[in-house]
Amino acid sequence: MKKDPIIQSILPELIDIRRKIHQNPELSWQEFKTTELIKTVLEGWGLNFQPFKTLKTGGYCDVGEGKTLVYRSDIDALPVMEDLDHAIRSQNKYIMHACGHDFHTAIGLGLLRYFQLSPVKNVFKLRVVFQPAEEAYPTGADSVIKEDILENVKTILAAHVHCEIPIGKIGFSRGASNASSTSVQITFKGPGGHTSRPQETIDLIPITATFIYQIQKFLKEHINQNEIFVLAFGEIHGGNAHNVIPQVVTLKGTLRTFSPQTSERISELIRNLACQFENEKKCKITVEFPTNCPPVINNLKLCDQMIEFMRKNSTLDQLIILPKPSMGADDFSYYLTKAPGLYFYIGGGGKGKLHSGELELDESLLEVALNYLTGFIPII
Repeated sequence: MKKDPIIQSILPELIDIRRKIHQNPELSWQEFKTTELIKTVLEGWGLNFQPFKTLKTGGYCDVGEGKTLVYRSDIDALPVMEDLDHAIRSQNKYIMHACGHDFHTAIGLGLLRYFQLSPVKNVFKLRVVFQPAEEAYPTGADSVIKEDILENVKTILAAHVHCEIPIGKIGFSRGASNASSTSVQITFKGPGGHTSRPQETIDLIPITATFIYQIQKFLKEHINQNEIFVLAFGEIHGGNAHNVIPQVVTLKGTLRTFSPQTSERISELIRNLACQFENEKKCKITVEFPTNCPPVINNLKLCDQMIEFMRKNSTLDQLIILPKPSMGADDFSYYLTKAPGLYFYIGGGGKGKLHSGELELDESLLEVALNYLTGFIPII
């Protein structure tokens, strides 16, 4: 694509803003300085930053008049220690923008500045939502949609950096893009006892281990092989002493699917297996699903519009139609309950993986993202 003079004029400031955000990351629901920086930047440009009514961090900003299009920028960071050899690195120990939300925030600011400066009269209103707590459970999006700022919205967009897509390219999935994420908590309870006499009590740790092993086999036997799902456990807690059989063991994980029906079916099967274990092992088992983030399903019309836009701009070779959706969740799905949307990836180049301290993305992705978005948004 040709160099856009407006993008070229605003890019140095956006790079500087991105670096400041990267150096000062804040965890979910604690993005106070990030919110203040966004507010200061926007007011310096003569734009009005609107804080949320019920949330202490984040907010939104409008530019233009007419039909409303929304762009979501998430602003929170992760509890990750960044590699010390990075040229631009976090100044907050054990906190890092390891998922690229510093870039997402800078892109959102860049869109507002671009359409503010554009000599072409906008026939739409662009609302950029600077969302807190994308990485948290419950998520920030669930709270944002309750702010009633998404009424009468025509389209909602979000872009996410992708370290495995080359710089200069973008990618998306037609239809299902990201899996749902349902949190799973299973609690095993028994009388406890002495580790010298496990046969005299209900030994919860091997019971829990057996359950973890058997649940995968159980689900594969009862779920259609064409249904895609992942059930994985990330936490297990039990006991406080090496010689005491615990009275409680807690197992926590996530269930990820692309269909509410599949999710409901698997949830039922988990409860069924837990009931069998209760009867066989004589322990008490409680199964809970505390939170649920729906799947991200891209609107097919918007997918086709993006393909046509890139074809007309002779950049179709820079588009990757991803063959498989991601099992990673994104709370952008909550916005899609309000309006059709498109969630796509911006090639980040660089090195490392998302959610790792090694992640270091190529700053030129800012220009790439703005080139595509500023061209695509007006034609939706």
